Amino acid sequence: MVRKRGISVLAVGGLAMGAFFMSAPTFAQTAVEQGQTLAKSGSGAVLACATCHGAKGEGMAAAGFPYLAGQGASYLDEQLQEFATGARSHPVMAPIAKAMNRSQMQAAAAYYASLAAPFDAKALSGHLDTYPAKDDAGAWLANRGDWSNNLPACIQCHGPGGVGVGEQFPAIAGQPAAYLREQLLAWKQGKRNPGPLNLMGDIAKRMNEAQITAAADYFAGLPQAAKAAAAPAEGAK
Repeated sequence: MVRKRGISVLAVGGLAMGAFFMSAPTFAQTAVEQGQTLAKSGSGAVLACATCHGAKGEGMAAAGFPYLAGQGASYLDEQLQEFATGARSHPVMAPIAKAMNRSQMQAAAAYYASLAAPFDAKALSGHLDTYPAKDDAGAWLANRGDWSNNLPACIQCHGPGGVGVGEQFPAIAGQPAAYLREQLLAWKQGKRNPGPLNLMGDIAKRMNEAQITAAADYFAGLPQAAKAAAAPAEGAK
């Protein structure tokens, strides 16, 4: 009887555990759902992310707020930590990040990483100014660099068309020009964490302000430029 009871308990326990794992959501799903709630409704002192970054994480270009949709989760999480510690400063983001716990940061990052990016990655990746006009400073710097000042082309890290590469090199195509300029100046002035190997800090410090403005304007307008370039080809079909 004892033996039967032991088998019965184990069997019932196994079935219960199996049912739990079949019905329980994965950690990733839970994080994304928590992040979605945080983005839409906020929590206590944490303002709803959508207030500044749009209902679908598309950003608000007119106000200079960047899009978050489609960016790498680890990159977004890292930025929230830096806002919280002061390694990256912003009058709006700093108090919000300081009010977030680690779980909320990770959840918000997971949610925005799960959303579709607000640009056509295929069109952008194919829209390369391989031989830009030399007087187009933004296109030249983005695609060819300025090796006389040891400046690599922006697309070498941020990908063809500025669509981002992996988890740590964010998409910059279509970000507001004011936002891109602000970040480059922050790196140039040592007001933002320079990143791995001091990469962005060193690059920004070698850029002059005209180059910073030109690069920011170029990437901000790139999605529209790629769309316009593709229109004649679409019409010819």
